[in-house]
Amino acid sequence: MFVQITGNMKQIIPILIIAWFGYLVFFASCANTGMPTGGPKDTISPVLVSTVPKYLGTNYKDIDIRLTFDEYVVYDELSQKLVVSPPMKKKPIFKSKGKTLIVEFKEELKDSTTYSFDFKDAVADNNEKNPYEDLRFAFSTGPEIDTLQVAGYVKNAFDLEPVEDALVVLHRLHNETAFFDSIPDYIGKTNKEGYFEIKNIARDTYRLYAIADGDNSLTYNQTGELVAFADSLITPDAKFISRNDTIVKDGDTLVVHSEIEYYPGIQYLMLFEEEAFDQYLDSYNRPAPNYCSFVFSETLSDSFKVKLLEPEPTENWLFIESNLKRDSLTFWITDTLISNIDTLKMELKYQVKDSLDAIVMKYDTLDLIYQRPKSEPKQKRRKKETEEIPQISISHNIKSKGHDIFQKIIMQAPEPLESFDTSKVCLYQFVDTVQTKLKINVEPDSMSIRKFFINYPWEPEGNYFFSIDSAAAKNIYGHPSRKVEQKFSIQEERYYGTIVLDIQNLNGPAIVQLVDNSKEEKVLQKIQVLEEGEITFPYLKPEKYKIKVIFDANKNGKWDSGYLSEGIQPERVMYYPKVLKTKGNFEIREPWKLDIDPNYGKEVIDEEKIKEEEAAKKKKKEQQLN
Repeated sequence: MFVQITGNMKQIIPILIIAWFGYLVFFASCANTGMPTGGPKDTISPVLVSTVPKYLGTNYKDIDIRLTFDEYVVYDELSQKLVVSPPMKKKPIFKSKGKTLIVEFKEELKDSTTYSFDFKDAVADNNEKNPYEDLRFAFSTGPEIDTLQVAGYVKNAFDLEPVEDALVVLHRLHNETAFFDSIPDYIGKTNKEGYFEIKNIARDTYRLYAIADGDNSLTYNQTGELVAFADSLITPDAKFISRNDTIVKDGDTLVVHSEIEYYPGIQYLMLFEEEAFDQYLDSYNRPAPNYCSFVFSETLSDSFKVKLLEPEPTENWLFIESNLKRDSLTFWITDTLISNIDTLKMELKYQVKDSLDAIVMKYDTLDLIYQRPKSEPKQKRRKKETEEIPQISISHNIKSKGHDIFQKIIMQAPEPLESFDTSKVCLYQFVDTVQTKLKINVEPDSMSIRKFFINYPWEPEGNYFFSIDSAAAKNIYGHPSRKVEQKFSIQEERYYGTIVLDIQNLNGPAIVQLVDNSKEEKVLQKIQVLEEGEITFPYLKPEKYKIKVIFDANKNGKWDSGYLSEGIQPERVMYYPKVLKTKGNFEIREPWKLDIDPNYGKEVIDEEKIKEEEAAKKKKKEQQLN
């Protein structure tokens, strides 16, 4: 069929084409030239819409619980984070059906018991992984819901740092042996702040413990596990308290609200490691042909023996170097015929505890292997053959300019010494152009047989000269020492600051420590205090410091851990609440009233750091506005 186009149609068609192109251009210009964003990011956590059984439901006997949300959820970390109290011997398994999370029990529930499920933040939405914070659920297998609770904090006893994921347990059995071999009646876990809550507890009397449970056994059964305990029995209780709030409309209406107050109050548990004897060889190696290193878990007794099995030993083939604690040994092999052998077979004999806690002797047979480097070029070997007798270099810690006024001179040999003529160690002071020899004592360092020190009362800005004559020392291989010479000056006095503390409310002996402002808290100075009054930390570099006090009940000059079986708590520690920053030629004076309240924490405020962070936030906000 043919269609005839009339004259009017010929006029309309160009207009329609123009209109169609205009339509396309208009809508193309309105479109987003980039990729579609998919709408705003989802930041809303899933919402719990129904549960089976009902929240705080009673007489529930089924084999699982079901939590239905308004969207699909994921629960990847639920097996690690879920805390069920009372604990179950067999862990439940997790399933999902649509938007419902199913927790299926693998054991029969106890009669007339309230079960509490603390999901932490392990449940999140499927899209953006927004967690449901602090999700908790509870029900009872009997006619009543238990509603009592115990809450508190778990901290490390030595430095008061909060302990995350510590297990907190309640035992109806009051003998501490129950903590070693019995499953607790109720459990809870700490968050990042070390805070815990154990809810839905039945009315009874309990022992309260905490543990860094390394093997997830819910018991205290491993040497090296950190443990804490409350001094007295815990009897949870609750009371309704009515409080007058505000007066409304001309004072004729009194608004009263009530709240539940739980007893006992906040509990503070201090984790410590008991000093138990658990000896074993932790590590060993042979990094060089002439020495081997051994590290033990405990101090070695005098019964420790070593025997060379292969090759046949010669007389005086070995020199043993020990650290101060005698848990780390270095075997220096003095016979070069033995040290040149790649594999040495040794037998170590030392005391351990057997399964019945009796002291017995243990024998370890070890192969000490030295991996020799690849052969050196012949040219280098010939050069070594023409060298003179080897010499050793005695190192020192002297700073040529600005040597610290409190810093002693420390000398260290690379190997143990056979002899050291300390009369050949000299110290001189320059006054104008006159050089004066000073009377000094060279003392062996108690921490190492290869270290020696000179403790001298330096004069600020004084100029000195230190020297050790050549061959003053000789190592166990007969190699003499090289000559040492060093000029140096002492730091000027105005470079340093001073901290003066006025100690108040002291009720017993204490150790006040000045520590650096780091996580390690290295002790820089310490003062033993027996009475109230001022103490001074002088000659401090212009840096930030923290102050720590140890309440040294037994006056032994150190911090002591606790003993669970004897009911002994670790010695208390406390921190000055501010970081103190010293300045050159400036004295900081601070009063410090020692709080004897056992419910203490660690809140050391760094005011300068807070100001810097606030300034950075303000600058960032201004940049965003501009």
